[in-house]
Amino acid sequence: LRESEEATSVAEVAEAFAVHPNVARYHLDHLVKAGYLRVERASVGSSGGRPAHLYRATDLEIHIDLPPESFELLARLLTQVLQRVASVDAAELAFEVGLAQGGELAAAFDLPQDADLAAKMRVAAEAMQGLGFRTDAGFDSTECAYQTTHCPFGKVAIENPRIVCALDRGLVAGLMEAMNETVDVTVAPHTRIGEPCTTVVTIAS
Repeated sequence: LRESEEATSVAEVAEAFAVHPNVARYHLDHLVKAGYLRVERASVGSSGGRPAHLYRATDLEIHIDLPPESFELLARLLTQVLQRVASVDAAELAFEVGLAQGGELAAAFDLPQDADLAAKMRVAAEAMQGLGFRTDAGFDSTECAYQTTHCPFGKVAIENPRIVCALDRGLVAGLMEAMNETVDVTVAPHTRIGEPCTTVVTIAS
């Protein structure tokens, strides 16, 4: 957007980064709230209709601060807290937290309600990218599975797969539930950094 002389649409940003328009809009709106972008309205054509939002960069200076290991350290501490809570099943609680968070995340997207399972899962996977998961673009329409090639929990996911993968499953299930799809989600965890994990979604029996 800073390199463009013209205001840019959601569709153009989505195409440039090969993501779903809902994912692009989600990040663009956050950049607007932070003051890095401003919204303009496209002129309405002869066909009428609602004018589209266009985005243009502001002059606000960008500062990027990425403290190393901070997110992973926080995740490790939280999993240790869960493991010490004797009155609840840590994995079950992690799934419930993920389920609720998935529902909240879904509110930021224009989710399809009438699409098939594979199409809905594709949208859910793209929404997960907004949380730092890197998912591939390949989907198996028969099993509705996708691979995560980067997990934001890093080593914590390897050390505590039962809890972290339960959180992952809850997030996906919450997103799918927001699209009127009750599903069973399984995650095959990775055992080393750089190794992908597989998420499989099936219609709940």
